[in-house]
Amino acid sequence: MGQDAHDSVARNVFASFSTSVSLYHSCWAAFGANGYQVDLTCYGAGDVDSTTTGYPLGKDTSSSANGTKLQGDYCKQVWQGLLANNDYKLAMHSNAAFEGNNDIVYWYYGGDLTNKETHCYYNYIADDRSKGAENWQLKYFPGTGLTQVSRSTLSIQPDP
Repeated sequence: MGQDAHDSVARNVFASFSTSVSLYHSCWAAFGANGYQVDLTCYGAGDVDSTTTGYPLGKDTSSSANGTKLQGDYCKQVWQGLLANNDYKLAMHSNAAFEGNNDIVYWYYGGDLTNKETHCYYNYIADDRSKGAENWQLKYFPGTGLTQVSRSTLSIQPDP
């Protein structure tokens, strides 16, 4: 694919994720949910848990301190739970993530959702898997539901 095609794919999948966050929150609010919910049944397969503020957090968030803490695995779980497809190969952020056929590198920053900087990040690397390349990035803040799309360069871990 050409760069324009890759740009379009990244923007479209990130827009789908953002829309899904809004739909999930609307479902949470419309069905009278309050606080942390395990397996919100009114959205998708009904297997995505919420934060205390009603935004998607992950599928198995039993160690989330009742929807108040973010962990790296949750970022992959929320991606898969919201988009309900396996069209993209996700890899946890590491130097090895840039090898092979990974499409998206994910991980998180922070942990406590009361920290306004706590977020998941997803970098679309399918267009350029070289370390240090600038790629499209989606940041998802599960405490507020905010999503931000921009170009970003992932930090590279030093080789041992």
